[in-house]
Amino acid sequence: MSEVLRAVNLQQEYSARQGMFQKPLYVRALNGVSFSLNAGETLAVVGESGCGKSTLARSLTLIETPSAGELWLAGEKVNTANKPDAALRQRVQMVFQNPYGSLNPRKTIQQMLEEPLLLNTKLSSEARRAAVADMMSRVGLRPEFAERYPHMFSGGQRQRIAIARALMLKPQVVVLDEPVSALDLSVRAQILNLLTELQQDLGLAYVFISHDLSVVQRIADYVMVMYFGRAVEYADAATIFSTPQHPYTKALFSATPVAEVGEKRERIHLQGEPPSPLRPPQGCPFGPRCAYVQDSCRKEVPALRELKGAQVACVRAEAINEPQLPNISARLL
Repeated sequence: MSEVLRAVNLQQEYSARQGMFQKPLYVRALNGVSFSLNAGETLAVVGESGCGKSTLARSLTLIETPSAGELWLAGEKVNTANKPDAALRQRVQMVFQNPYGSLNPRKTIQQMLEEPLLLNTKLSSEARRAAVADMMSRVGLRPEFAERYPHMFSGGQRQRIAIARALMLKPQVVVLDEPVSALDLSVRAQILNLLTELQQDLGLAYVFISHDLSVVQRIADYVMVMYFGRAVEYADAATIFSTPQHPYTKALFSATPVAEVGEKRERIHLQGEPPSPLRPPQGCPFGPRCAYVQDSCRKEVPALRELKGAQVACVRAEAINEPQLPNISARLL
């Protein structure tokens, strides 16, 4: 399979003013994220709120140009110093979390789906109308619904419309930012099945951002766990769900409900809140909340390194995952 997306040391920095006569502080919301993605694959990005997931989504879709690093789309490097070329931006599209807020209530579905074609192609009116009808049928909506407005549809139908709009320009990569979190449980399954079918039919690559690890386990080929703007663990889904190695990944996965009858999972409770991005801690960003932290952890920020089929950003990962190490989750309650 061909590579359609590559990020190398991607960074996103914002300035924060303190006062009229004080120098602004700089917040690095994304700090050196790297990964690659092939056509037909799904990369899931997980982590607590504020870890940088949505910032990564905006950077990948070029809604915000990355402050530093490299971004490659289908083998072509994005020039982050200038406004990216429109043809390059068409290769990656986004589906937002809230189907109620992402659609213009004043436009019909026909107008919304036709707009990307009107702005970016030279198709005739008849060809655009035919493309809209074909896409609506592909996402499970009747073509005669095209003249209706968003308020006439249910939440699941609106998300189908949002997916259709994202696919009108035939992108190679689709970034999905919590695409099913606002939907009922039964509707979630329908949307996930639709996304799987579209991926198989069109060879799409997905960057799937979610808090729901049960959904991630179902749909993802690879998983990247983020904390404080960094990737702390990166591996294929089977490896990371069977043997999580970073302490933060272990705590995050321990909070996932278990569906199997009689099966129990020991919950690891983290103390405190993530550090302030205005005043990052010395060394490992997870150190202030980690039960395994030692002086060596406070000296430098750990980089991702290969460990048992995964990439893990923890200097003590081997010792933490030793079988004879006593379980410390009781100390974390």
